Formats: sequence, structure tokens, C-alpha cells
Amino acid sequence: MLTTVAFRTFEQRRHRPTSAYVWQLPITRYLQEFGKIDFRSPVTFFAGENGAGKSTLLEAIALSAGFSGRGGPLQPEEVRGTNTESELSHWLTLRFDETLLRGYYLRNETHFELLRDEATRAAGRNNLARGVDLMKRSHGESVFDVLGEYVDGRGLYLMDEPEAGLSVIRQMALLAEIDQAVQRGAQFLIATHSPILLGTPGAQILQFDDFGVQDVAYRDTDAYRATQEFIEAPEAVAEFLTRPELDEEDN
Repeated sequence: MLTTVAFRTFEQRRHRPTSAYVWQLPITRYLQEFGKIDFRSPVTFFAGENGAGKSTLLEAIALSAGFSGRGGPLQPEEVRGTNTESELSHWLTLRFDETLLRGYYLRNETHFELLRDEATRAAGRNNLARGVDLMKRSHGESVFDVLGEYVDGRGLYLMDEPEAGLSVIRQMALLAEIDQAVQRGAQFLIATHSPILLGTPGAQILQFDDFGVQDVAYRDTDAYRATQEFIEAPEAVAEFLTRPELDEEDN
């Protein structure tokens, strides 16, 4: 499956970068400096705060692999490589240890649009019943429906904040679904803020920050530490966040 995302040098491209936003992201600077990111687990999480480039890198990988920028199933081979949504995608080289034949790219912001497209493909469904109207399902239910239809055996599955719209219990269920899919040969790249999903056994966690990206242990992630701090003293943390002046008076 996908083993490495490598960054092309300026000399390997015929044009210079034009998007100031993309080239100021910490992850882009990291790739320019270190050249590549290796994936060493069937499940790799992109963790960290907003604005570090998690979704941007995930989108660039998706486009380079042959997915539409809107998300959805892997495109036919004859139309791959024609997407231009992300400038960063033009600077990436993906290395696979086998041919990529199956996959799905789940984007939270375009999920509703893809559900409408899914209605036209109902007759050709593999797992979902033809009569299931995804437009009448809740956001969380439809996420599981789509995954049940497309996550099937060996393939590359990209997910951008899949926890959006999922309850805590359903996030736990998604963790279990991911682990079961891995047993059938699936590979996942997931951008997430969920401390629950990050607990997936054996997962590689890449934490994005102002300095780039680094491998971290689950309990060392910002998401886990912040959640643990809140659960251990919810009243104290909530009071500090909402009434910081009280803490200043105590000092």
C-alpha cells in the first residue's frame, strides 16, 4: 500500500509555487526541509491544531493518488492525475508497494453533496440496500453507510475529521470498524481531533505543529492530554476558561 509521500524539489518541477497560503504552512516547510514522510502502519493519524496543514496534506495525497478533490471513490485510471484543486499535490510523489485499485476519500465539508450523487448509484450498490435513502439519514448514520459500502478489503481510505457528527459512542464504534477493516487489508490516513479515534491499536500518530510533524505516542498527543485534564477536573478547567480573572485574583 502507500509507504511514502515524497516532496519534489524545485528542479523537478517546471513552475514555481504560487499559493502563498500553502507554502507558509508548517507541513509544507517540513516537507521542503526533510523531503518525505514514511507510513509504517495500516492506520496513520494526522493530529494537531487547526491551521497546521493536516487537511491540506490529506487533500494533496488524495489528488495525487487519483481521488477527486470533492471526495468519493477512487477514480478510474484514465482520469487520474487531472485534478488541479491543490497546488501541493503537484509537488508530491506517492510510493506504493502494490497497485492501488480501491479506495475512498471522505471529506466532511462535501459529504452531503456526495450523498446526492450516491442516490443515482443506488442500483449498483454492493452492500447497502437499494431502498436506503442516504439523504434521510443523520450525518453520523450516513458516514457509516458510506464506509460500509466502500471500505471493502485492500485499499486506501482517506478520512478528514470523520468524527464530525458522531457521538462519543459512535466514535468508539468507528474505531472498531477501522480495526476490522485493517484486518481485511485496508489502509487508512485520517486527519482527526478525536482522542478516541487516536486510541486505535497499533496506529501511527503524526502530530502537526508549528515546527512540522513528528511521530508521537498516543498519551503524548495534545488531544489526549487536553481531554484528560478536563475529565480529571472539569469544573476547575471550565471555570478557568470562562472566568480567567478569578485565577488572576487567586495569584
